[in-house]
Amino acid sequence: MTANAGTPQVAAAPLPAISLRSRLVGLGSIYGKTIRDSRLAFIIAAGLLGGMSLVIGAAIGTVFPTPETRHDLNALVGSMPAAMVNLFGNATLMGDKLGTLGGYATWKYGSTFALGTALWSILALSGTLAGEAARGSLDLVATSPFGKRRIALEKLAAHLTLLWIVMALLALALTVSSNAFGDAALGDPIPLLGSVGFALWVGFLAMCFGGFAFALAPLLGRAGSAAVAGVAMIALWVMSGLEVGGPLVNLSPFHWTADHIPLVQIYDWAGLALVGIVGVVFLAIGVVAFDRRDLGVTAGLSLPSLPGDLLGVRGPLSRAFGDQLPRVLSWGLGMAIWGALLGSLAGSFSDLIAKTPDMAKVFGGIFPGYDFGTAGGWLQLYVEIFFIAAGFAAATFVSKWASDETDGRLEEVLATPVTRTRWVVAGGVAAVIGSLLMALLFAIGTALGAAAGGSTAGDALLGSMSLGLYAAAVVGIGVAVGGLWRTSLAADIAALFVVATFLLDLLAPAFNLPDWVHQLALTSHFGEPMIGRWDPVGVVLCVAIAFAGIALGAWGMSRRDVAK
Repeated sequence: MTANAGTPQVAAAPLPAISLRSRLVGLGSIYGKTIRDSRLAFIIAAGLLGGMSLVIGAAIGTVFPTPETRHDLNALVGSMPAAMVNLFGNATLMGDKLGTLGGYATWKYGSTFALGTALWSILALSGTLAGEAARGSLDLVATSPFGKRRIALEKLAAHLTLLWIVMALLALALTVSSNAFGDAALGDPIPLLGSVGFALWVGFLAMCFGGFAFALAPLLGRAGSAAVAGVAMIALWVMSGLEVGGPLVNLSPFHWTADHIPLVQIYDWAGLALVGIVGVVFLAIGVVAFDRRDLGVTAGLSLPSLPGDLLGVRGPLSRAFGDQLPRVLSWGLGMAIWGALLGSLAGSFSDLIAKTPDMAKVFGGIFPGYDFGTAGGWLQLYVEIFFIAAGFAAATFVSKWASDETDGRLEEVLATPVTRTRWVVAGGVAAVIGSLLMALLFAIGTALGAAAGGSTAGDALLGSMSLGLYAAAVVGIGVAVGGLWRTSLAADIAALFVVATFLLDLLAPAFNLPDWVHQLALTSHFGEPMIGRWDPVGVVLCVAIAFAGIALGAWGMSRRDVAK
């Protein structure tokens, strides 16, 4: 049998070219898909860090507007126990610079920036390979012409890209806020070098502990590596701050950079470089370990799972709430820890103010009607940050609800006796319940911390529910977008709403914008709930937005096709 020489040969159709945009932010490459899948985490990280930077800049000019109040700040910190002071920053090395915006930001918020960013990196890098390998989603990718090393490098590069974009935004926000809101006569403006040095410190710590989780993930799996890296991070931070642990304290990256305080122009570039080098080494070990081990084969170390009875399957609402419960508990417990920390400090601060009449006069003039003998008085000072956290938590609840459609499960769900309207309503109501439960956990943590510090939670117990109401409103916005338009954008737009609300609430008064502009911010309608001063308009708006959004989402979902 021979081939016919006269038969025309049909050339294979050329493969379509992949656009640069798709390669960088899309499905055109492993790198681009990882960037695309991580966009919600990026918005949350950028919003939190950038938002906190703006809050710090705007707040210090209001809270400590004169040289006398800055002197009182130094005296306040100097009267605290040395262990408490050193745990949050090297106030001794800062000296008189503690009263500047950079010193105040470093001492009060520096560890929050570092630990929060490192936690994001730990969670991202522990799961970017190990989590997908455990689910089996990497098996198909691994059979393609991409080697395992290239898969690991592209996923790692995607996280590092987002991390350092956030760090660039952090440096920019610190420089802009300190120069826009700070008092040059009091030394508040932070030079760009100082902001960059601070961002490098935060980013290198995130690379170090995230890289540690990344190196452990092929051996211990996602949960095991995240737990070990998280515990190591907290332990090394505490050892460095309290100077405990003997020789082990020399292993702490926080100890290596104890003399690096760039926001007050005190630099230790050698210690900072050592943290960066260790981070790069950990990341390289993680790539090699993933390349040399079988996919999904780990030692089996993991965190305990929730009891099966809690993850209900008796109906759409029970199932939806069960899906949300792990995220609700994670956000609720995280916020409860910070509420407990602030609540526990209320007693100590109230005693200091009572013993210092001048300081009591200053605080009383700036915050009339605040009772700093209760946790509520102190929590009201930080309420903007808690609103941001609650809003971003709600965005992740929306993301979980939307994943039924974006991950392709919705067609199977709708094959059961569940209508589209019922699916949307059940998912939205479950997310609202989760928002209120998160706020309740925050209130409980605050009450326990206040009791431990010898004070009372007071109006903060009821005021904490304002966070749940705000989160419920964000859920309503996300569900409306998902039902009317696309669930793939629901969480992103909900997170952007949180950022826009925060910026309006912060910048409108600072720049003397018209009052109607400030009124566009939902959080401007709550009053001062942590000290018992409620504005009922905010409560009504949040309830209306939450349930109107769910209703609109259900109506929209009944009129469009399920995304493929």
